[in-house]
Amino acid sequence: MRILHLFNWRLQDIIPYLDLISSQGFDSIQINPIQPLKNEDASDWWMSYQPIRFDIGNRFGSREDLMRLCDEARKRNIRIIADVVCNHMAGKDNGELRPHEKVDSRLTSRADFWKEDKRISNWDDRYQVTHYSIGLPGLNVWNGELQDIIIDFLNDLIDCGVDGFRFDAAKSIALPEEYCEFWPRVIYCLKKYGLELYGEVLNSDPSLIEKYAKYMRVLTDGYAYNPDSIVKFAESHDTYLGFGFTKNKSSSEIVNNYVDLTNIYNNTLFYARPFDDSWKSHNIECANKRLIKK
Repeated sequence: MRILHLFNWRLQDIIPYLDLISSQGFDSIQINPIQPLKNEDASDWWMSYQPIRFDIGNRFGSREDLMRLCDEARKRNIRIIADVVCNHMAGKDNGELRPHEKVDSRLTSRADFWKEDKRISNWDDRYQVTHYSIGLPGLNVWNGELQDIIIDFLNDLIDCGVDGFRFDAAKSIALPEEYCEFWPRVIYCLKKYGLELYGEVLNSDPSLIEKYAKYMRVLTDGYAYNPDSIVKFAESHDTYLGFGFTKNKSSSEIVNNYVDLTNIYNNTLFYARPFDDSWKSHNIECANKRLIKK
């Protein structure tokens, strides 16, 4: 799987590039979270991860835009992977770990739908990581009725034509051995088989990655006992726009790092920097197509 991450691209703007994306050897496109946002006018990149509902449609595209994109991509054997936020909702503007007033009343009316009003202070403490909040009001994914809402949302996306999901902040959603049935139940209740599923599990050792890999591939900066169980990247929207770890690297460095990854891993993701066409390079094309020849 060779994924092109078109973060913050409008869905309708992707369609004219589908032929080129295919010719570059990408077989999947990860699109932006499509859930309604707290502030649809804000240009801040992180606002894409402050949803207010489990529903389809925001400033990056409507339900109709998504269906058209999926239809056009399918004609070219390209899978559309929807980035989904299941771990949290938008918070108040004052930074409190309380849901924003725009958050769906189906969620805010239920106190048992929310995690403790505490921030994670130790990312090596699994109880904190799974029970506390990452800086936004966390959802209590243990709750079966909340799981039902999330399942309905994911199946709605499937009805629109998406071929898989990237689960944001998957590391904060507990595993069955931590007394949470979210992953097996949600995945089992998806109405389509053969979906491409991967969850974000960063800064983690192989033993934790292996536990998540029982249910999906793992998008990670770490390593795994089974290399085919993970999705690797040379750069992500977080390392470029958020933490800035890779911002000082040239586009050619990132391309070369990505090419190196394709020599080792069958599942890779290339983040398309804003106003940067390096994903169109000949080196990317050659690297991606090596997998096709295997």
